[in-house]
Amino acid sequence: MSHVLAEDPAVDLAIARAMTDELEEYIIQDDLYRTVFSPTPRGDEKLAMTGGDLLTRLYRLQGERERLTPGQQQELDAVQSQADAVIYSLKSRFNERLLRELGARLDSLRWFLDECSEDSQRCRANYPYEIRNRQRIEEILKRIGGDLPDDVKSRLRDTDRRLEQSSAAHPFIWDTRLEPIFPADQYWYLYRLPRQAAG
Repeated sequence: MSHVLAEDPAVDLAIARAMTDELEEYIIQDDLYRTVFSPTPRGDEKLAMTGGDLLTRLYRLQGERERLTPGQQQELDAVQSQADAVIYSLKSRFNERLLRELGARLDSLRWFLDECSEDSQRCRANYPYEIRNRQRIEEILKRIGGDLPDDVKSRLRDTDRRLEQSSAAHPFIWDTRLEPIFPADQYWYLYRLPRQAAG
């Protein structure tokens, strides 16, 4: 079922390091997505970076801290400190970028939910992957707080209402190794799956 597997912490850490090294330039530039090249234990990787993606990787790594070696824990602390320092120095600009990203991810979720009404089987199959947008939004909200423009609050409420109404309770839909990091009280949409169409 899951399209979202637990990442090898060493790979996750290498990518987080590469993203953090690019973070200041990402914030200064105006693009929502930035291409990042990262050497990892499984080879070089090319990724599209956003602020929400970096926040998610750092959150996930902190949640998997016990899986890291002492050396990797030290590296994670250094990466986290570097990211925090860059974000603090460019806080207003970073928050503006996160707000843009939040809007783009809400758009993606709306399009996905619109398509779900046309093909429920495909909707169920793609949900674990597409719902990453809502999880990224959660990390963005943690960073910028609840002081959102009224139109964004309204869009978020409407999206969550549609997600809830079109789905039913389900065991954790991602790799179960990630379940302790994403508890149901905060990440409720990871414990739901779109309803199957009536036969």
